[in-house]
Amino acid sequence: MPKSTPSRLLSVNLSTETDFLLARQRAKQIAEVLGFETQDQTRIATAVSEIARNAYEYATSGVVEFYLEREDQAAFRIVVKDKGKGIPRLDEILDGNYISASGMGIGIGGSRRLMDDMHIASSASGTTVILRKFLPRGVAVPTLKAVGERLGSIAPQDLGTAAHTQNREMVRLLNDLREKERELSQLNQELKETNRGVMVLYSELEDRAQELQQASEMKTRFISGVTHELRTPLNSIVSLAGLLIRRIDGELTAEQEKQVLFIQRSAQNLTDMVNDLLDLAKIEAGKVTTRLSEFTIAEFFAALRGMFRPLATNENVQLIIEESPVVGTRLYTDEGKLAQILRNFISNALKFTERGKVHVSAALVPNGGVRFSVRDTGIGIADENKELVWQEWGQIEADQRSRHKGSGLGLPLARQLATLLGGSTWLESTLGEGSTFYVEIPTAVAASSEPAPLSESEQTILMVDDDEVARYILRRNLVTLTSARLLEAPSLVEARRLLATCTPSLIFLDIVMPEENGLAFAEQLRMLPDMADLPIVLLSSKILSAEEQALVERHNLTYINKDRGDAQDQHAALERVLLNLGLSDLHERGGAH
Repeated sequence: MPKSTPSRLLSVNLSTETDFLLARQRAKQIAEVLGFETQDQTRIATAVSEIARNAYEYATSGVVEFYLEREDQAAFRIVVKDKGKGIPRLDEILDGNYISASGMGIGIGGSRRLMDDMHIASSASGTTVILRKFLPRGVAVPTLKAVGERLGSIAPQDLGTAAHTQNREMVRLLNDLREKERELSQLNQELKETNRGVMVLYSELEDRAQELQQASEMKTRFISGVTHELRTPLNSIVSLAGLLIRRIDGELTAEQEKQVLFIQRSAQNLTDMVNDLLDLAKIEAGKVTTRLSEFTIAEFFAALRGMFRPLATNENVQLIIEESPVVGTRLYTDEGKLAQILRNFISNALKFTERGKVHVSAALVPNGGVRFSVRDTGIGIADENKELVWQEWGQIEADQRSRHKGSGLGLPLARQLATLLGGSTWLESTLGEGSTFYVEIPTAVAASSEPAPLSESEQTILMVDDDEVARYILRRNLVTLTSARLLEAPSLVEARRLLATCTPSLIFLDIVMPEENGLAFAEQLRMLPDMADLPIVLLSSKILSAEEQALVERHNLTYINKDRGDAQDQHAALERVLLNLGLSDLHERGGAH
């Protein structure tokens, strides 16, 4: 549909130097008739005055035409034409990049900012400037007749009065501008203060984050240390209780057997809790690696059956591990961690199901993964508690649950392990009817246990000893305690070569070496800026002299005598060193529950 032609209202010829004032006056009057506010009236009049002045000054004559556009959004349209030589370097003027000593172009830029739309066509035969200002929304567009009548009733001012009116408007605009500048200055000041406050808060947040990180590391180290100390007496209690139950030292009365069973069960439950705590601390510390292997779901399910056959003691509950078509599917993942997840699910299902069945199954999913599910006919979980069970120490109060109290760590650990394998866990449950726990993992997990590059010094331990047997014994001890990379140097020359490629987290150093004394080598390392605080453990059979002992203390070295104590003492000493540095793998895999 063709656009309608704008309605012409009137025109002003620019033939004398005062005609642009008349054009300004008419522009303001028409703007008032069209319903523009006073401020917009002044903006329109100022823009028209500037463009009309340019037409007269640079072309000596021209014409200003006023129109009313009714198509789409109504607009006040002003066209200023002249037959001059055109505007040189117009593109630079419009881009704001042209600076003229005479001030040419300033009026164009200012007028452009005052109006809603501006278009300039300029050539050697003349220039046409089109200015547009949209009528305010909600204002009725007057008819052409109404505009004509209103304009006819307004008597034109003489030029002196018009100039005086213009001056008043300029003063008012100047005052408005000053007020805006004052408000802008105040806002800038407030913004600066806000920015300073934000920077202070950001600094405080960084400090808090660092404190939290340090607290988390201390917590992890504390938990790992305490639980390690707990495991030894707990294992002793379980073992001793087992000896009593097997009547190794004589018969027990029925009451004594009952009491010993209670002791064994309580110690085993506490051991399970300790193991879960260690696992969680290990994951949080980033010390868990995946040991990938290839196996079928059938092989995995067979291991689960063998594991739970002696544990399914409730005759009213049937444990079904499904033989489905997908059991032949091959997986490449950490079988031990996947088994730990399923063991947690199955143990909970057996614990909270008094009668019915626990059904374990597997199914392939479209994204190339496999979904394991453990469905029971137990007591179920209310909707408001479904997220609670995944939280550390989260426990639900219920009669049956109170009879089978757990640590509240098994399910959170299962979720963390699933995340480590690139998967996820969730549950579906209806209170009083049962629950289904799911774990979904990819059929192939990217290896995370590949040796770290030498640049990752936080995972590297350097063993320096010319005795191959001593290095072998040390390595055998360390592999049971840490997953850090173990590097061997049979000489100080080789040690220097390795230290040129990486900065390890810990050095085990023999004192008596063929080339030079290990203590002297340690002293040299302490002179290097990046080795000044490096943990160094002197592992030697040499008895230190008073002078050597002073050197050890001065350079903050640790000394362990190879010949003092038995193998268990040596192992414990190494474990303490690794724990203090956060390099310990926390514990060997304990029994699942």
